[in-house]
Amino acid sequence: MRRCVDGTACSSPTWRASRALLAAALALAAGALAAREAGTVPALDEREALRAGEAALGTAVPDLTLLDRQGRAVRLADYRGKPLLVSFIYTGCFQVCPTQTRALDEAVKGLERMLGAHQFNVVSIGFNQPFDSPQAMRSFAAQQRIDHANWEFLSPPADRVEALTRAFGFSYVATPAGFDHVLGVTVVAPDGRIHAQVYGDRLRADQLGVPLRQLILDAPPPPAASTLAVVAERVRILCTIYDPDTGEYRYDYKLIFELIGGALFFFSVLIYLLLEWRDQRRARRRSCATPPQQPSGSTA
Repeated sequence: MRRCVDGTACSSPTWRASRALLAAALALAAGALAAREAGTVPALDEREALRAGEAALGTAVPDLTLLDRQGRAVRLADYRGKPLLVSFIYTGCFQVCPTQTRALDEAVKGLERMLGAHQFNVVSIGFNQPFDSPQAMRSFAAQQRIDHANWEFLSPPADRVEALTRAFGFSYVATPAGFDHVLGVTVVAPDGRIHAQVYGDRLRADQLGVPLRQLILDAPPPPAASTLAVVAERVRILCTIYDPDTGEYRYDYKLIFELIGGALFFFSVLIYLLLEWRDQRRARRRSCATPPQQPSGSTA
C-alpha cells in the first residue's frame, strides 16, 4: 500500500481527513485573496454585536447537551449552582482565539487564588462545527496548556450552534479567512441566567473578578455549610484587592485591620450594654427584696 510522507496510508481515514483540511485551508486562502482584491470581505457589525450581547442579559441559558474533550455528554444545567465563565472559540483560529484563551488562563489563575477554584467553573465552547470536535478541542486545550480542574472544553451539536450562540448573545461572521467574532467572556449566574458580558481579547482577573465576587457574595450558602465557615469565606473574599502593578489579587491588610477594629468595638459596646443591663437588674431585685421602713412615731 502506498504511504504518505508521515507514514500513514494515503487511503486511510487520517489521510483523507488531512487532505480535506488542506483543501479547505487552500480554499479559504484563495477566497480571502479574491475577496480582498474585490473589497468584499465580510465583517462583523460591532454595534449590532454589542446590542445582541446586552439583550441576552438576564435570559436563561438553554439546557443543551454538549460533548467534553473525552466525548462524554455534558449538560449545561450541570454547571448550575456556581458562577460560570463561558468563552466561544474555534480551533482553526491561529491568533485571536489562542491569545484570548491564554489571557483567560492567566485571569483564571488569579481568580482561583482570590476566590478558590471550587467557587466557579469555566467552559470554552467550539462554535465551528463539525470541525471543533472533542478531539480538536482536546488538542487546542493541550496546545494552550490549559490545566484547570474547573475548566472544560465543549463541542455542541452542529444543528444547535446557532440557537446556542444566539442565547448567549455571541455574534460571529464567516469570512474567507475564518470567522470575525466577538471577543470576550459571558458570566452566567448560579441560577443559569446570563449576568454580565465582559469584552476584550486580553481580559484581566479584575475585570472578571468584579461580577464573580458579586455573584459569590450574593449567593445563598450551601445547605451543608456551617454559618461560621460561610462568614469566614466571604470576609476573606471581601478583604482581597486587585493590584494593577502585579496583575494579581492580594489581601488588603488595611481593610482587614479596619474590620477587626470594628468588630472589637462592636463587641466592646455589646459587653458594656450587657454589664449595664445586669447591674440594673440586680439593683431592681435588691430594691424589691428590701421591705420598706416604717417611719418612727413620737410618743407624748
